[in-house]
Amino acid sequence: MVNVLRIKIVKFYTPLNMDKFLGRKDSSSRTDDEEPSTSVTKNLKKVVKRKYDEDYIKYGFSWCGDETAPRPQSIICGDQLSNESMVPSKLKRHLYSSHPSYANKDKQYFKRCLEQNKKQKKFMKSAVTVSEKALEASYHVAKLIARQKKPHTVGETLIKPACMEIVRHMLELNEVKEVNKVSLSADTVKRRIHDMSSDIFGTLIKKLLSAEKFALQIDETTDIKNKAQLIAIVRFVDEDFINFVRRFQSELPVKKFFE
Repeated sequence: MVNVLRIKIVKFYTPLNMDKFLGRKDSSSRTDDEEPSTSVTKNLKKVVKRKYDEDYIKYGFSWCGDETAPRPQSIICGDQLSNESMVPSKLKRHLYSSHPSYANKDKQYFKRCLEQNKKQKKFMKSAVTVSEKALEASYHVAKLIARQKKPHTVGETLIKPACMEIVRHMLELNEVKEVNKVSLSADTVKRRIHDMSSDIFGTLIKKLLSAEKFALQIDETTDIKNKAQLIAIVRFVDEDFINFVRRFQSELPVKKFFE
């Protein structure tokens, strides 16, 4: 019984070959003439970056993206293909399969279409720029109206006509058209003031949350119509300056006032 037990112990403690777990190869089993396998390097294909040829425009294609690896872009539909598709056969296949009615067009036709597309992009870019400037000007004028406590209708009835007259006499007629794009109707001015008020209130809340200490005082009063008004006064330090902010509740219901 003892001999059998010893045999089992010897079997369990047989040294393990760790080379197979570590991915090592047995150097003794390889002859001197053997060399490492190069099948992986042979299978790797070199990526070829194709260039755009001006003659490809006859297939209705221009190019976009990086100059080192341009992508063909259809002049007709604007679809962008991969750089690997920058070959006449694939460009021609896209033209005949997607746009068969343009298959017989010549190079001059596609050149005219390309120039027209460029002009449209330039016009759209300038239109967006003008609209952004007009929007910014509308906010600035609404801010002036709110500071002076003037009626919202003054923007459309006085400020805008006055600006157009000044520009008409001082500058060219095209500049007057640009000024006319600024929206200053009563509803627009009201929305601009509301947007700025909401933004200021949100900024104030963020500053109060980030401040270490702030003082808050609540007071109530009545206006000339005997309606309850709530006033909130807050003081806090912002960048070494003590700020003072007042917030008015235009009208407070009686139920909430006593609560």
